[in-house]
Amino acid sequence: MSDPHTGGENESPAELPRLRYALYVEALRARMPGPAFTLLMEAVNLYVKAGGGRVRLRMDPEDRELFTAEVQQELLTLLGLLGAMQPGHADRADHVVVRLGDGEHAKGALSLVPPEVAADPERLRAMLEKIDAQQRRLDDDRREVEEIARVSGMPVGGSGPSQE
Repeated sequence: MSDPHTGGENESPAELPRLRYALYVEALRARMPGPAFTLLMEAVNLYVKAGGGRVRLRMDPEDRELFTAEVQQELLTLLGLLGAMQPGHADRADHVVVRLGDGEHAKGALSLVPPEVAADPERLRAMLEKIDAQQRRLDDDRREVEEIARVSGMPVGGSGPSQE
């Protein structure tokens, strides 16, 4: 007999994370505006192509407008579902997106965390502090590089996606 939760009688439990991801992507495709969905999937593909880790997205003004809090939240959810496909990490599918809020340097911080972390305000505050400190260092580094470029007569700024 076919199990509606696995997609068929021949599906192995190891396939469940892949099926869950595919179903979630199709639900997003059905409910999100096309351009926002396309941007979301481009970001996911850039992440996968980079092998995970940190990926810096550089977007033109149109893409920045599309990269709403909802798109960012869905990006984190998809990354969690992708992580759940790794052997021994099925629990990542149960992670939740939390809004950490604003720090002095990081604004609108979001994170994908296990449910027990999401329920712990102290841990969430510590996460925001860490993210804020990292953003401060990134801002400082960016300003220093831009100043070096300016003094050297090089153009400052740029666009297009890149890996960090």
